[in-house]
Amino acid sequence: MDSLIRFVQANKPTFEAVQALGAVVNLLGWLIGFLLLFIAWRRRGIQSVSVGPVQFQLQQAAIEATATAARDWQARAPEQSPKVDVERIRSTVSRAFDPAVSDRLMGKSVLWVDDNPRNNELAVRALRRIQLDVEQVLSTDAALKAMATRHFDLIISDMGRGTSPQAGYELLAAVRERTKAVPYLIFSSGDKPEFRKMAAERGAQLSTNDMMELVDTVIRHLGEAPK
Repeated sequence: MDSLIRFVQANKPTFEAVQALGAVVNLLGWLIGFLLLFIAWRRRGIQSVSVGPVQFQLQQAAIEATATAARDWQARAPEQSPKVDVERIRSTVSRAFDPAVSDRLMGKSVLWVDDNPRNNELAVRALRRIQLDVEQVLSTDAALKAMATRHFDLIISDMGRGTSPQAGYELLAAVRERTKAVPYLIFSSGDKPEFRKMAAERGAQLSTNDMMELVDTVIRHLGEAPK
């Protein structure tokens, strides 16, 4: 044992160098592992992340992003939006991270059409936090071109764009000519019973100015099993 101790002491710099090299290799291994997980997730090669601390951190980040987006929306239209309900947000996001729901949500594609995309930046970030792939476009033409090149699982549209006060309905009509299956949600500043009725009659699944109702509906259509 003494000889072993003397050997280690005599070669201490070498052992320290080997230890440092091992730490670097270990760190690189973790980085490569996370990179491969990220690539697999983007390519839908994995369906969920169920490691406790990671799941908790993802969920907390999603709650914070959704609450921030809801406060931002309410601040811009306080007379039209209800007071931000943090417990409702927490419940909604928790539902999105239920394994049975998150497996269906992960990587689903959403097309968001609005000629003022800055209005939705925080809301888009919140949807991405609950594992959705959101693409934003500015016009009906751009939306139809995007739909021609890839499949979208759900579409969100504002109502008035450019010179057309009913651009949301015009895009809805074009979408329904192509497919009846893709959920179509109208998210705009106006929210009256007649707007909801007209939207439903034209084939939309929702017309609202309530951001939490929008998020709830997105989760319901993309994350929950058909009944």
